[in-house]
Amino acid sequence: MTLLAANVARLPFRLLARKPFAPPQKALILKPCCMSQVMLATPLLAALSTAYPRAAFDWAVSDWARPVIATNPRLNALIDTGRVLQSDGTWEDVRRLVERLRQEAYDTCFIPGRSSLLAYLAWRAGIPQRVGLDVNGRGFAHTLPVRPPKGQPHEAVVYLSLARALGIEEPADDPFGMEFFPPDVDRTRVTERLVEEIDWLGNTPLVLLHPGGGDNPVRPDLRKRWPVERFALLGNHLIRRCGARVLLVGAKEDRPLAEAVAGLMTAPAPNLAGRLSLGELGALCEVADLYAGNDAGPTHIAVAVGCPTLAIFGPSDPAVSAPYTVKNRLTVLKPEKATEPFTWEQAVSPAEAIAAAERLLEERG
Repeated sequence: MTLLAANVARLPFRLLARKPFAPPQKALILKPCCMSQVMLATPLLAALSTAYPRAAFDWAVSDWARPVIATNPRLNALIDTGRVLQSDGTWEDVRRLVERLRQEAYDTCFIPGRSSLLAYLAWRAGIPQRVGLDVNGRGFAHTLPVRPPKGQPHEAVVYLSLARALGIEEPADDPFGMEFFPPDVDRTRVTERLVEEIDWLGNTPLVLLHPGGGDNPVRPDLRKRWPVERFALLGNHLIRRCGARVLLVGAKEDRPLAEAVAGLMTAPAPNLAGRLSLGELGALCEVADLYAGNDAGPTHIAVAVGCPTLAIFGPSDPAVSAPYTVKNRLTVLKPEKATEPFTWEQAVSPAEAIAAAERLLEERG
C-alpha cells in the first residue's frame, strides 16, 4: 500500500471519535510469522498478561511458527492463520480468517507488525480496540496507532512499544525477555535420550550446533547459513580443546546439512536434526553448556531458556532481529562490513567463532 493510499484509507477511522482504551477481557495477538519474529513478540505478551491478569489472550499464528508458543501458559488458545501473509495466500484465506476471528468476539487486538493487511483483517473481524504499529500509514485501521520508538531498531523493543503506549512499563528489576516453555514430558524424553542414546552424564561440556535456518515460508533466505565446514571446524576445536560432547540439531529439512557437518567432524557427533520436537530442543538447550547457530527461530529459543548462545548473523541485521534477552548469556557475531551481494568469504571466520565459544564456555564455568 502506498503512503497516499494509506492516508486516504485511514481518513474514515480518524474522523470517528476515539474512545478511551478499556482493559481487555478477551484479547488477540495477531502475529502470524515467523518463528524468530514470534519469539521476539513474546516479551509483549508477557507485558500485557502481567498488566491485565484477568484477560484471556489468544494468538493468531501460522502452522510454521505455532510450536514456539504452543506451550506458553500465558495463552488461552491459538488461532490458525492458514496461508495469510504467505506467498501463496489468497483473499479467500483472508476471508476465512476474518470469519474465524469474528466468531471469537474479541474486544481487543494487538498487532506487533507493519502490515496493512493485518490492520484490515482486524478491522473486518469487528474487533473494537485495535492497537498496532503505524509505519508509512500501514496501521490505517488501528484505533490506537503506535509509532515505533526513535533510535530503537530492535523488533522486540518496537513490539513492546504497544504496551508502553498503554502506560505499561517494564519493572526495572525484572525486564521482560523472550519466553519459551518446554513441557515436562519433553524434559523427561531429553534426559532419557542423553543418558541412554548419547551416553552423556553431565561430566563434559554439552555443545549443540544448528547449521540450518533461513527457510521460512514468507521470506526465505538461505544465505543466513554459516558454511558447514566452519561449523565442523568449530565443533572439532571444542571437542579437542574443551573435551566437549557435540550434538547436531535442527529440523527435518536441516538433516542433510547436519550430516554434512558430521561428515567433517574428527569425532562422532550424533545427528538429532529432525528427531526432536521444538519442545525437546528447548529442553535440550536448558541443560546444554553452549548452543551455536544461525539467525533462526531455534537460536532464539536457546536464548529464551537460558542456554549460553553463539548467534551467527550474515545478511540480516542483529540490531533489528537478534535474540532479545536482558539477562541470559548471548554473543552475536556479524560481518564487520556489509557487502552486496552478501558472501561469507570475509565474514565471521572460524577463529572468531572459536574465541567467542570458548568465552561462553568459560563463563558457564
